[in-house]
Amino acid sequence: MKMVVITYSGGDPARVSTLLDEAGVPGHTRFAGGHGHGLTGPREGNRAWPGEVAMFYTVIKDHLAADVMQRLERAPLPPGERLHAAVLPVEAFI
Repeated sequence: MKMVVITYSGGDPARVSTLLDEAGVPGHTRFAGGHGHGLTGPREGNRAWPGEVAMFYTVIKDHLAADVMQRLERAPLPPGERLHAAVLPVEAFI
């Protein structure tokens, strides 16, 4: 099993949910309003540093994680939107 963690900064978080659904992911969790700092600068959701990220995670079988990562890598994003993903091993899942 693998955990796929995704951060998305853009105007349409449903874009990521749709991609996961189309890949056959049985379920995922989304957290809205994430703040942080990346290569393009801070995202703090305020006037000085506008913008926030949506964070997604799912725990899925290894082969499905590989497919999801390929789909995420190929996903066309409008200018200014960012998407990052990581795959982590999962030792147990109930």
